[in-house]
Amino acid sequence: MLPLAGALAQAQPPQAAQGGRGRGGGRGAPQGGRGPIKVLLVTKFHPFDRGNFFDFFDSLGETITWTHVENPAASEFFSPKLADPYDVLVFYDMAGRDRRKNSEGNYENVFVTPSPEIQQNLKTLLRNGDKGFVFLHHALASWVHTWPQYVEVVGAAADWGSPITVRGKDYPKSGYRQHVKEHITVVDKSHPVVAGLGDGYDIEDEVYLCPMFEDSVHCLLRTDFKPIDSNFPMQSAQGWHHPPGSNMAGWVKTAESTPVVYLQNGHDNVAWTNPAYKTLVTNAIKWVNTSEAKSWAKANPSKIFA
Repeated sequence: MLPLAGALAQAQPPQAAQGGRGRGGGRGAPQGGRGPIKVLLVTKFHPFDRGNFFDFFDSLGETITWTHVENPAASEFFSPKLADPYDVLVFYDMAGRDRRKNSEGNYENVFVTPSPEIQQNLKTLLRNGDKGFVFLHHALASWVHTWPQYVEVVGAAADWGSPITVRGKDYPKSGYRQHVKEHITVVDKSHPVVAGLGDGYDIEDEVYLCPMFEDSVHCLLRTDFKPIDSNFPMQSAQGWHHPPGSNMAGWVKTAESTPVVYLQNGHDNVAWTNPAYKTLVTNAIKWVNTSEAKSWAKANPSKIFA
């Protein structure tokens, strides 16, 4: 792996400017933020609108100060020592894969196995329970082929290009459909992550059909979009079939002794500029950093690593 790159990434100031300035809600906000919660923002291996995405995180700048790191160097920050300056890790990545040149000179996707050191570091970090984890949108596709414990940390798994095997069951490649107008219902109004959202909200976003683990999460949000293969016409027209899925759109859970939030929304600037989405992400980051969330996780730990 890249310990030097990881250390350098830690030493750099927030890198919002790397992606260029977009037209999103962050215009006029401080680049990198100036809020009290220190966030490490992880990306790479899935394309996204960098300017507007970083603008979105700038718009949270009174709540957070954020630093950006890309994979594969990001995995080095599972080290408790390197993670120490940060309060919350936010993932908008698709780790565990790479593009490499084959013997014929062509580039192909390969699935990467995390080193024993990386696996041990994450195990230690999650058992320490002093950091919060927030996963956004396509982050449920990280490490799905080579690290089953990571899949359990998130609470779901997806791959839109390849079949996957999850909890011993084989699935076809996952479904995705963009520009879906959906209504999200809040199913636990008492939770701090959904504070200010009332009964729910409307959003236009990308939806998924993939395994989600209803048995190991506490659901906060559900979409009115029905996750069945016939509702993914681009793929089903090609003869693709997939078992019916869950309509969960957000949850909280524990990973060892660490509080975790997953939010399914967040594909592009249409979602990022939706006020409800900003509320959700802000609430999620704030909640996983609270003593209440950390105490809850330590009182209700989930055993993921042997």
